[in-house]
Amino acid sequence: MSSFWTFLQLIFVVLQVSSLVLYALLPSPWSDTVLVAMITFSLIIGIAIWWWSRRNALTAPFRQPFLSSDSMQLFEQVFNDLPTRVYWRDSELNLLGGNEAFAKDLGLAPDAITGKSDSDIPILANNLTLRKKDQKTFAEQHPSTNEELELTLAQGSRWVEHSSVPLHDDDGNIIGILGSYYDISGIKSVAEEMEKAKETAENANRSKGEFLANMSHEIRTPINAIVGMANLCLKTELNQKQKRYIKVIDSSSQALLGVINDILDFSKIDAGKLTVEEIPFDLQDVLTSLADMFAYRAYDKDLEFIINLPANIPTKLIGDPLRLNQVLVNLISNAIKFTEDGEINVAVNLLDSSDNDVLLRISVTDTGIGMDEEQRANLFKEFTQADTSTTRKYGGTGLGLAISRRLILLMGGDIGVTSAVEQGSTFYIEIQLPVQREQDNSHHEYLLKHLTDKRILAVDDNLSTREMLYEMLRSYKVDVKVCRTAEQALKVFDESVQEGNPYELLLVDWRLPGMDGLQLCEKITQTYDADIRPKLTLATGYYAEELSEKAKRAGVNDILSKPFTASTLGRSLTSTLLHRDIDEEISPEPSGSIPDNLIGAPVLVVEDNEINQQVAREILSSHKFQVDIAENGQLAVEAVRKKNYAIVLMDIQMPVMDGLKAAQQIRTEFTYKQLPILAMTANAMSGDEERSLAAGMQGHIPKPIDEKVLLKAISKWAVPGDYSDENANDTGSVDEQPEPTANTPIKIPQVKGIDFESALARLQYNVELYLKLVEQLYESYQGSATKVSDFITRGQHDSAKRYFHSLKGAAANLGFTQLKNKAADLESFMAEGEIDKVADQITELEKRLRFAHQAAQDLETIQQHQS
Repeated sequence: MSSFWTFLQLIFVVLQVSSLVLYALLPSPWSDTVLVAMITFSLIIGIAIWWWSRRNALTAPFRQPFLSSDSMQLFEQVFNDLPTRVYWRDSELNLLGGNEAFAKDLGLAPDAITGKSDSDIPILANNLTLRKKDQKTFAEQHPSTNEELELTLAQGSRWVEHSSVPLHDDDGNIIGILGSYYDISGIKSVAEEMEKAKETAENANRSKGEFLANMSHEIRTPINAIVGMANLCLKTELNQKQKRYIKVIDSSSQALLGVINDILDFSKIDAGKLTVEEIPFDLQDVLTSLADMFAYRAYDKDLEFIINLPANIPTKLIGDPLRLNQVLVNLISNAIKFTEDGEINVAVNLLDSSDNDVLLRISVTDTGIGMDEEQRANLFKEFTQADTSTTRKYGGTGLGLAISRRLILLMGGDIGVTSAVEQGSTFYIEIQLPVQREQDNSHHEYLLKHLTDKRILAVDDNLSTREMLYEMLRSYKVDVKVCRTAEQALKVFDESVQEGNPYELLLVDWRLPGMDGLQLCEKITQTYDADIRPKLTLATGYYAEELSEKAKRAGVNDILSKPFTASTLGRSLTSTLLHRDIDEEISPEPSGSIPDNLIGAPVLVVEDNEINQQVAREILSSHKFQVDIAENGQLAVEAVRKKNYAIVLMDIQMPVMDGLKAAQQIRTEFTYKQLPILAMTANAMSGDEERSLAAGMQGHIPKPIDEKVLLKAISKWAVPGDYSDENANDTGSVDEQPEPTANTPIKIPQVKGIDFESALARLQYNVELYLKLVEQLYESYQGSATKVSDFITRGQHDSAKRYFHSLKGAAANLGFTQLKNKAADLESFMAEGEIDKVADQITELEKRLRFAHQAAQDLETIQQHQS
């Protein structure tokens, strides 16, 4: 072939030379004829040479004379040694060649590929996908890379990753395709195996979750019975020792129940089904609850338990107190569990603050066994504890810290730990929480007013407790001094007597080195006359009833349980130094105090729920307001046209016409000054307040109704006037109500999830009316599953939502906290269209309603026995 190519080139040169010679020698016209013929023949040969060179452009580099046989061998070896299959095509997409790996896939020798089309090779004829991919690359003149294909090759069915690129000549014209692919069947097989293994693991995990849920249910049933019976027993007449025993049974059962709840909580978090609330709460209440919960456990191990909440930190916050309490319970429980000697210190620090929120750091520090770096690294992992011996020695699921971490992250915070072996540990959470608009500082202000410059001597052998007491008392501008021992305190007090300015109160820890606190109190009582003798408060790690009688004989005025909190310490100081009950003193004015120009004022309550109507009427009537009731917004609009009211209290969600539309319509006829309107709703955090203001209302009162908040709002907004004449002849729509019970102490049972105290306070402790309202609630809402199902079947989703909203408000006013929370959940589900969740949880609503009804019957029984 190469000799033919050389022959053509030689002929072309000879013709060119011959044409010139003949043109010069031959006479005219023969010279011109011969020249034209020779030129024409030369052009034909030139075209043939051009076509031949283009036809062989792809293979020409392998036949260039400048490539030696050694270079050619090396070039071919490079292709053939590649595990990747390589081939090249011409402009017709016929194969011009390929490496040995490619030829092997086709079941052919490498030289048998050249010049063949795909249809000439059986394996390629059955794998047209390869040609289609190359055809697309040729047409688009753009590389295609890393495309997965399934080919049936000589070795069988294989998965490959294919790439192809266009080839161009020197002029940029496309002249062929260079393709390649490599076998990924092994990788694909491993990936499929991993996917199957993942699916198997997920199925196993689901089965494990179902098993844990079923087991948890089976275990919780008898534990709940134990807890329930313990609570019922606590309502009976018990001496102090029996009460302590029952409380231990209750706390132990709760601890066991906590393990089960850990498992369930973890499952919920893992499934993304656990949410956190944003409701108003008091951080002081959370810490006081923790103090009550862990005081005995710390005392039992002879540990100092300290809670330090500085007075400058706002405590009225918005968040999820239940979940925050759950995290702190876990941290404190662990701290006590892993500490044999020393102290547990719960401290709150203010990291940053603004008008709207605070950034808090809450730390739990212990002097326990501590941890090394490796243990800290694994601490927040599921089903993991510090080491394998931890579970054997201390018990637990290994889930508590993992759950705590996830809960804090859900609340937008962070959790961490610092620790060293045998040096104790500090667990801390950092969380940013919104601040409630109105902070109740009356407690602090009252103490500041009455305790300024009072002289107090505090005696405690624990440094952290002394520092906490000093800072807390200094925040009330108390003249305070702290001592470590009783002997030192005696000396300091004697010096103050000699100076003529004796300390007014000694706050003494019971357990002191050397002379104990009780002996110190006896010494002070015996040594000093009554006019010099200070008031004596004895502090103990846990109230010991056997200490009470001895303390009285020693002249002790009060026994204070540790750990101290601002509220417990404040009450003790007020009682011993000021001889008053702080609950009475911190109220800025009597609860019944309203301006004289509002006595007898007509008030319109717009509320569709009969129970909420009666609660509002009872509160307002007790303060001599004239109360009218409208059951919906339309009736409210008609009522204000017929009668002049001092104020309208408007519910938001009602049938016929809701509160927002009613307010808008009233505002077209009455100005703000002529007729104030206040919104009343249980959705204090859901944006109702903003919508209420936009509709023309002046303020917002959250449910359940707080008497002080209600009266304060009425005093601020109601139209003043002389309503005595109207009062004489117009009794409004007030129905005859049961008379309030006599002002004798009422024994109120303590039931988890029910706040009898607040509910009865709203009704002026009218137990008969309260029981009537509970019975009314029970009759109205029993069979709720059937009623809600009927609403949903008819497509009346708004009615179902309003049904739950109404129940939520009524339950809140009657103190049924758990029932209210469940109704709120169901209302939220209806609003979000999650009908399946409503169906799943509606039966729980029935259970909580029956539980509340039974608790009210227990209250009735107790009242009958008392009377």
